[in-house]
Amino acid sequence: MKKKAMIPLAAVLSLSMLAACGSGTSNNAGPSSTDKGQEVQGENKTKPDVIKVFMSGGANFPAGEDINNNPWTQLIEKENNVDLQIEYGPSAADEFMNKLTLKFASNDIPDLFVIPASYQNWLMENAEMGALMELDGKLDSYSNLMNAVYPSAWEAAKNNGKIYAIPVLNDGNKATDNVYIRKDWLDKLGLEVPKTLEEFENVARAFRDQDPNGTNKNDTYGMIAYENMLGWSHLFGAFGVIPGYWVEKDGKLVQADIQPEMKEALAYIRKLHEDKLLDNEWPITKIAAYNEKVANNQVGIYEGSWAAPRSEINTSKQNDPEAEWIPIAPPVGPNGKQGVAGGAEYKSFAVISSQAKNLDAILRMLNWMAVPETIDKFVFGFDDLGEGFMYTMEDGKYALNFENHNKYGYRQQLMFMQPKELNAKKMESLGAQFNLVGTIEHSSKYGISNQYLGAPTPTMVEKQSSLNKLREETFIKIIVGELPIDAFDSFVEEYKQKGEDDIAREVQEWYDTAK
Repeated sequence: MKKKAMIPLAAVLSLSMLAACGSGTSNNAGPSSTDKGQEVQGENKTKPDVIKVFMSGGANFPAGEDINNNPWTQLIEKENNVDLQIEYGPSAADEFMNKLTLKFASNDIPDLFVIPASYQNWLMENAEMGALMELDGKLDSYSNLMNAVYPSAWEAAKNNGKIYAIPVLNDGNKATDNVYIRKDWLDKLGLEVPKTLEEFENVARAFRDQDPNGTNKNDTYGMIAYENMLGWSHLFGAFGVIPGYWVEKDGKLVQADIQPEMKEALAYIRKLHEDKLLDNEWPITKIAAYNEKVANNQVGIYEGSWAAPRSEINTSKQNDPEAEWIPIAPPVGPNGKQGVAGGAEYKSFAVISSQAKNLDAILRMLNWMAVPETIDKFVFGFDDLGEGFMYTMEDGKYALNFENHNKYGYRQQLMFMQPKELNAKKMESLGAQFNLVGTIEHSSKYGISNQYLGAPTPTMVEKQSSLNKLREETFIKIIVGELPIDAFDSFVEEYKQKGEDDIAREVQEWYDTAK
């Protein structure tokens, strides 16, 4: 990863930034002794604590409302005795980045903001400069907040062993991709659900050649892929490796990119490409075109998100009412391995400026947000904005009123923390017919995790971007036949010489300390 200056940070401080502001009264954890702003004397609370937030814009509001004046912002302020001073910045990423950069330059720095996980470099660099609040020991009184983060995820927020941010979990928790297959096509062609790589090949060949969609045209694919190899990771997972990931081997962490198993995976995928079982246009295919093939019923087996039943698979069913998609286990490889690329345990970091004057108030808000009961108020509404307005109950399950859900969609910008408990009610409310809880649980079984959980090492910051480019170019050329399989051996030597050896040493130092 390249070093990222302040401008890129600004680009990504968006939806969850406001939400970060919105979490925090201490209903389960006692206030800090330094928390003077929240003391209650008789029936009168002290003056609300001011918290400055800067976030990217883009949401629409009903008449008479804006980001500072709406029921959900008012809920946060009332429940936490705070005064949120939210500045809604430009919606375009580059414009927002520039404006935030100007804020830092002019010392008009927000108290609270959120950066995506991909900006971990920025986090570490600014921690080093003293621009961020060091949180070690300051979180102990906020049990909701501490419990809302997987223990291993804290490693990603540490610089020199100290915590400088709060990792925010993904909406689907640890869910990742699934391999989906058209069961109706299997039934039509008299095939069983494939389990091994060989069986996957046989099914893919039948789906390509035997007109499963009944159009009497040569218009279906065997296997599909797109430019990001992590998007069809099950073919690598069958060999126990994932591009770019660190895996454990013989008590050490090693880079999967240079393992013999990666060479085996590339040789196998190359053969799929040669046989045209793998869509040969994958190197120039974007994810939108990849999903469009699914939606247009041109493919019967592919890797997609746990949320796919609500998107491209749903469109597939609308276009073909006979379509029946099911998630299946990834293929088992020659040595019994299987899996898909496991996602990070977090999607972003909540960051507090070192200049923030009301640290305890911010932490209490985050603590208040970090429980399912609070999150539900931002999903399903509350009081008159709750049942009968934002949702109804159907067969004992929540069902969102999508007209009002979309009209008040800005409230999701205020929904920041994600408790570790999967919000099954939310997933069901998006459409019980999609069985998102089931697809989340299914995908969680097969994720291959990146075993390096720490911040980017010094050599990663300096050289990882160029190493990633080398890997991508080499792997593509090997798969499409522009380079021989044995070019992998030369790649390994070059990869190691250009920085991997130093990175491996730094990663192992982290691993030995973290164990």
